[in-house]
Amino acid sequence: MFTEDEKRFLDALEAALVAARKSPAVHITRMADKALSVRSRHGYLGKIKLQGRKTWMQYMTSLYNAEVAENRPLEEYIQLLKYWVRAA
Repeated sequence: MFTEDEKRFLDALEAALVAARKSPAVHITRMADKALSVRSRHGYLGKIKLQGRKTWMQYMTSLYNAEVAENRPLEEYIQLLKYWVRAA
């Protein structure tokens, strides 16, 4: 199902949501390009692709603006979870 990096990322997401006193319940959809699209009951959180040569993470910086971080180490993607937690 999930790769080790995806499991570590999702564990970090759960921990960040719990630390922010938000519900850790999320809905994860595997996209055709093997990216994960993540939603909470409040709406869209972001997408992340950790499989393959090119990795990336999409996160919302405001209601209508999204940013994409590409080809970063897993630890940097985990640091960007603050944007996902804010949207949760």
